[in-house]
Amino acid sequence: MAGLLARLIGGDLATLAHDPLGEFCRRSRQGAVVPLAIGFHRGHLVSDPALIRHVLLDNIANYDKRTPAFDAVRVVLGNGLLTSGGGFWRRQRRIAQPAFHGESVKRFGPIISRMAAECAANWEAAARQGDTVDACTDMMKVTLRAVAETLFGDDLAASADEINRVFPTILACLAARVSSPVRPPLWLPTANNRRLRPAVDALDAIVRRLIAARRQRLASNEADEGQRDLLTTLMAARDEETGESMSDAQLRDEVMTMMIAGHETTANALSWLWVLLDRHPGELERLRAELVTATGGQPPTVDDIGRLPRLKAVIQETLRLYPPVWMFDRRALGPDDLAGTRVAKGDLVIFCPYALHRLPQLWSDPEAFRPERFEPGREEQKNKFAYLPFSAGPRICLGASFAMIESQIIVGTILARLRPRLADPTPVEPQPKVTLRTSRPVVLRLEPAPLA
Repeated sequence: MAGLLARLIGGDLATLAHDPLGEFCRRSRQGAVVPLAIGFHRGHLVSDPALIRHVLLDNIANYDKRTPAFDAVRVVLGNGLLTSGGGFWRRQRRIAQPAFHGESVKRFGPIISRMAAECAANWEAAARQGDTVDACTDMMKVTLRAVAETLFGDDLAASADEINRVFPTILACLAARVSSPVRPPLWLPTANNRRLRPAVDALDAIVRRLIAARRQRLASNEADEGQRDLLTTLMAARDEETGESMSDAQLRDEVMTMMIAGHETTANALSWLWVLLDRHPGELERLRAELVTATGGQPPTVDDIGRLPRLKAVIQETLRLYPPVWMFDRRALGPDDLAGTRVAKGDLVIFCPYALHRLPQLWSDPEAFRPERFEPGREEQKNKFAYLPFSAGPRICLGASFAMIESQIIVGTILARLRPRLADPTPVEPQPKVTLRTSRPVVLRLEPAPLA
């Protein structure tokens, strides 16, 4: 149905729907700014770091996120940091940002380590039984548990099963909504909406209940200052300019954004990492050797990750080749000029990190898996607007530090105990949905191989 509607609407949608990654890569090589007709919208694919900087930083006030793609997810995420704009976004960002500074995020290291250890123990049990594991499913579970517990702490326990039940439905329905050129309002009883609405209502009820319970604990001074989770931190935070705090409605939108956007992206990147390590078994052994040197072969803690530069580089290279947010856009609020290309009010400016990260003028041997290009002192690309796994500029992903720390702990914990290899030699291809997924489950066979 989506393909038929794309052909009826016309423009470039049909071509892009058939092979989006290949088409974006081809067009990105045609020039710094390439015209696109996106349904009824005029678009511009921008693939030059200087022009990307212009839109995302220098002239950021001229662009917002009122685009069809962001509108498609706004029905669930509301007006959180990912989807909001203008003065409201700046205020929310000021309130939330201190909770996501690198040192602040490190306090959640023990939670992430515990989740990673439980995942590794489950994989070890599977290995002893000769069973395989589905890395995509398990990475979704461990990252969802990590982000949920860092948000809600112990209050989450009673709701964990319900969250795990509704999340796959929400993600699947959002993927269908984003990929469709026609996105009816949530109240319209389409087949997709009939699945999405009850799942969102169930998650909404959980989130609002947890917010109310936390408000009550804070009011009665029951909250433990030494064990603050993200929800408590966000509630207690005040805008440094106005002194305002977040309302319950704003907290709801931020929590929904963190839960949905903050775990699937990391899970998909980790799924791709296991694929890449299977393709490059020498790299897997190099990472295990680095763990022996840095931790004596023990699973890394948050204090160890600074001594694991190759592991960080492998994750960064995975994000280059398979950025979870493979495409995003902005809407022009007024006219602009991009290296001679006239941008009119209402035009869409489109960025495709998947294609940008494969431009030969920016990256040597761009299709090759070469983690050394990110090693300290050997960085191949120092222009931060040429590498966009977390976007760039003032709207760079607030959870980037959390995602990197989480990824290093999860991968390091598993590699300290196991050698994972693909059980199925069938090629794994990228599948562009809301995020960049694998074309099939990443099924792993596991060899117990404790380093210590």
